[in-house]
Amino acid sequence: MNVLVVVAHHDDVELGCGATVARLVDEGHRVAAFVMTHSGFAAPDGAVCRKAEVARQEADCASRILGYELIAGDGETMDLPVTDASICRVLSVIRERRIDTILTHWHGDTHPPHQSVHCMALHASRTVPRVLGFAVNWHLGAQPFQPTFFVGVTEQQFERKMEAFRCFESEHKRSGTAYFQYHDALTRAFGLQMGTARAEGFVTYKYLYPG
Repeated sequence: MNVLVVVAHHDDVELGCGATVARLVDEGHRVAAFVMTHSGFAAPDGAVCRKAEVARQEADCASRILGYELIAGDGETMDLPVTDASICRVLSVIRERRIDTILTHWHGDTHPPHQSVHCMALHASRTVPRVLGFAVNWHLGAQPFQPTFFVGVTEQQFERKMEAFRCFESEHKRSGTAYFQYHDALTRAFGLQMGTARAEGFVTYKYLYPG
């Protein structure tokens, strides 16, 4: 498969589907990730939380650990509108790399940039036979995240997900260990439901078999 992960920010790949990416790479599939923003941002008081160049350096580190090709965009981190120009950029990546599978943010994510990316990725995927959505965080919205498609992952693949996320030191300063605790518990819970040690869950938008 030629897989494209379309996300808003550097670190969304690792959190949303990092162990799945590790498994896909292990199985010989080609995986690229289009990160649509520069991912630098500041607090409401103007204090810099993460510089764009730092986010890119951290993402380069994470992509090497997981083995995916990083395609870095330059959109605004928190104010990412849905535009035809951005959709066309996604389409260009799909065509250049002959993408047949897209992983992206799910439709119920409460973070506005994630919603924008979901909308653009879904719109650009008209000729892509497989599209799945993942959850990055635990924030509750109008509906719960209820996956219908699961990817079983090994302990080693999960550890690579976490090792890749450790590259994002700027995020850890802000959130502490919350993401580690959440994804440890979530992948174990999905694994228990599916009869495997760990699993990552996805919402299915379309899936043409055979893959």
